[in-house]
Amino acid sequence: MKWIFWFFVVNIISVIALMKGMVAGENTFVGIIIALSAWGLFIRAIVTSQEKKRKARYREQMLDEYLRQQLRK
Repeated sequence: MKWIFWFFVVNIISVIALMKGMVAGENTFVGIIIALSAWGLFIRAIVTSQEKKRKARYREQMLDEYLRQQLRK
């Protein structure tokens, strides 16, 4: 649910940065760099979160398997 909030924040930052670059007319690259950086950070945060969840799930499965083996002995 919090990702929806951050998605809208990144959208607003991107639109403002790109519009500022278009209106100013001098440095459009600055707006593009800011917009791409915001999206890059957003995507990196999502990927990192998913990676942590995957590692935790794997650790839990390994612990379950270990405990099952201990019960069988």
